[in-house]
Parts: sequence; structure tokens; C-alpha cells
Amino acid sequence: MNTEKPQENPIAFDRGQWTKEEEEQWVALLGREGFDRPVETLEARLGFVFGRAKVLLVPSPSIALHIVLTSLGINEGSEVIASPFSWFGTARAIPWSGAKLVVSDIDSWSFTLDPDKVSKRINEKTRAVLIGNSLGHPADWDRFEDIKKDHPVILIEDSTEALFSEYRGRRTGSFGDVSILAFGSPHPNLGESYAAILTDREELDTLFRAMRDSHRALPLSLPDPILSMDLGISPALAMTGLSSLGRLAGGLKKRALLLEAYQDAMRSFEGVKDLYLSPNVEWVNWMTYMVHLGTRFSVLSRNAIVDDLRQSGIEAMAFPKALHLDPWFLARGYSKGMAPIAEKLSERAIALPFHPGMNPEDAGQIIERFKEAAINVGAGAAIY
Repeated sequence: MNTEKPQENPIAFDRGQWTKEEEEQWVALLGREGFDRPVETLEARLGFVFGRAKVLLVPSPSIALHIVLTSLGINEGSEVIASPFSWFGTARAIPWSGAKLVVSDIDSWSFTLDPDKVSKRINEKTRAVLIGNSLGHPADWDRFEDIKKDHPVILIEDSTEALFSEYRGRRTGSFGDVSILAFGSPHPNLGESYAAILTDREELDTLFRAMRDSHRALPLSLPDPILSMDLGISPALAMTGLSSLGRLAGGLKKRALLLEAYQDAMRSFEGVKDLYLSPNVEWVNWMTYMVHLGTRFSVLSRNAIVDDLRQSGIEAMAFPKALHLDPWFLARGYSKGMAPIAEKLSERAIALPFHPGMNPEDAGQIIERFKEAAINVGAGAAIY
């Protein structure tokens, strides 16, 4: 038995390969705690920013949702209601735990899950509702919280598309029993791609943290044997996230100016509606600037406009098709017509570049090229 006193300065198994000068630079930027414990420090700071007691960092939104569902025992025989209208498609992780995705349609103005339609789909198998703040626009949270009063369901806020939007004085990321956030493109610069699980309930955070750290939250649908995988984020990634927090205010300001330029340029094009804000929504930090084409445009016309823009050097994106129309879901009994509003909007939506690296003049040029492309398709100027 070794009776010698332990070293005053323990020798770690591994450490970052920093020179003394580099370490001093990082400490000056992040603080000593941020340098020594970057993951825990970023979790604490994000909790402060979004008004949540507990934050858990994970690699992606899909892994975040799977950890939540698995930890809560939402598995085979359980149902989770969600919208199929989503940029990130977080709901695709629902079947990973064995639970069934129940598709529910959206409101045609806000693009968020319609509470009345959700109410009609709740039954004895319903364990949770995944509620997205679509494209940055908050869901109708008052009505969803009323639904919870009548039904014992878990409300999961999917705020992967909404950072810093506000509903009745509260910031997105602070609603429901649990929130899931995504960081990275196309959001304001908050570091490289990662996700976070937020809650005010300590018992839930304990479950989620145990599941993440045990590496047991793996998709049941994958064939055995399954290799263990790290469900946390690296210290280096956390340090990048911490350093980018200081640039956040400037990035949001640039996006606001860019949005104003987009709206000014688009107002001169007859038939395209202004971006909509629902009652009780005080601020929307739009994830992207989305153009919704009118009924005379088909999905092929939409794709032709996107191709025209991309050939002009503008990286426009066709909005993803409704999630339940993905081949994996179609092969399992889902079909067109389950969510007609979401399907229609997905087929006629175009996301235009929207990031702090642009300037207002770029937005004006993009809209002018968009107008030309829309007219070239053959529908003229009145497209709505």
C-alpha cells in the first residue's frame, strides 16, 4: 500500500496542448472557469440566457429528443404528436425509441402546430407533444399549456428553429416541460453545430444527464451490435460556443437590418405576403427569410426558381418536404393528405440566404433576381 502523500498538483491523464501564451489568451477570452470546465460553463451560461434552471449539451437535436423520450420511458406502445413541417426534422427521432409519430397539421399563417388539431389526436397512448417554433415563430403556447391542464402529456418545445424569439415576454427555449435548442447554421453564430436540452425540473435533468453519460440512449431501430458513442460535446466545441457568445448581439443586429432590407425589397412585388406575427408574439428572430409561393406554382416551379437562383450564385434552398412523406415513413403506412397544409407549404417554400455575413444591398440583389426567376417560370408578378 502506498502511504506517500498525493501530489499537490495532480497529473491529469490528458490535457489540451496549449502553450502558456495560448492558455493565457483563452483564459482572457473565456475566464478561468470557461477554460478549465468549458462544457459545464457553457451549460450554465445558456441556462442564464434562456431562463432555464438546467441545460444539457448534446451533439444534435435528434439525439436530444431521443435522450428525452428514452429517459421518460416513451417507447413502444407510446405516441408522440408532432408537426411534419420542419427545417431540421427533429421528429424523425421519435421512432428511434420505438414510439409512434402521430402527424398533426399546422396553422397556415404561423406555420406552427395547430392546438385544436392536436387536441383531437390525443388519446390514452399519447405521452408527449413535440411543439415546434417554426422558422423562428413561437407556437401558441397559452393554448398548449391549457391542453396540458386537461391531459397528462409532456410538452416538448422544439426550438431548434427559434433562438431569441419572444412570446408574451418570454424567450423561446423557456416553454414546456422540456426544450430542445440547436446551435449553428443557419442560426446566429453560437459556435459549431450542437444542441441543448433545457428544463426547470431537476428530476428530469438528472434522468437526461444519466442517460447521456451512460451512452445508453441509442436508437432501438439500429441493428445489433451497436457500438457505444459519445453523446456529449467536446471541450473544444464548448470553448468555441463560449467565445461566440460575445458576438451574439452584433449578429442579431445585422440580421435585423437584413430582414428590414428583404421586406422592403419584397413589398414591391405584388402578391407576396409580409411575414406574419401571431397575437402575443412580440418578436421573431427568423431562422431564414422564407418566400411562400402561391397556388399557381407547383413543386416543380418552385424547384425551377431555386435552380435559377443557384445558377446565379445565390444559394437558395427548397424547404424540405413534409416529414411523413420521407420514404422511411411512407414505407410504414404514412401517406400524402395526413397534413395538407404542411404539405402544401413545404412544396412552395423557398429559403433565401440570411446570415450576418450579408449586407442589406445583398438582400436587394437577391430579391431582384428572385423576381426575375419567378416571372421566368411563367406566372408573372402576382404569385400569391
